[in-house]
Amino acid sequence: MRLHRNLVYAVIDSLRDIFNEGVYADKAVELALKRDKRWGARDRKFVAETIYDIVRWKRLYAEIANVKAPFSRPELWRLFAVWCVLRGIKLPDWNQIEPTPNRRIKGKFDELSKIRKYRESIPDWMDEVGVHELGEDIWTKEIAALNQQASVILRTNTLNISKTKLQKDLDVEGIETETIAGYDDALQLVERANVLKQMLLKRVILKFKMLLHN
Repeated sequence: MRLHRNLVYAVIDSLRDIFNEGVYADKAVELALKRDKRWGARDRKFVAETIYDIVRWKRLYAEIANVKAPFSRPELWRLFAVWCVLRGIKLPDWNQIEPTPNRRIKGKFDELSKIRKYRESIPDWMDEVGVHELGEDIWTKEIAALNQQASVILRTNTLNISKTKLQKDLDVEGIETETIAGYDDALQLVERANVLKQMLLKRVILKFKMLLHN
């Protein structure tokens, strides 16, 4: 993956707003995606998913990077560098990125992964409550499951459309879905997408083209 400055800057600025200014992550992402109308779907996906990922694993990444909130701008770049290294993304030769000890980051990650509160990136109090309420074994399984990204499931409004017709309509829009055994009205997205925005945008473009031809 090649990193682009304008996309990474949007991520860094959003992390600053979330961690230091208390801006809600969804609002920060919404603002970030409005920075450049020229961004394509892949660019927007990178910005949104990177922001959410670093926010979700903040404690783990901060421990690895040896930084604490409120984060200075160089420290935010260190968090981003940790994210890149753990995902096998080659860091570019930019002034903002300090020489990064890849082996130390991976070694620290392996070390912290043995400790549940760091591995699952949760505060001490939450880990303590979970153990107290559920016990070590069940809590370990529950918090690990909660950290798995949920699938996007669509429920068919069968008063207006059949599941088969909905699946075909989505496929025409480039949105691939799968049926789920045991759930007659459900369709699961093969790849995450903002279905409503994507379909609305395509329909607006289609209408615009029709107006031009007329």
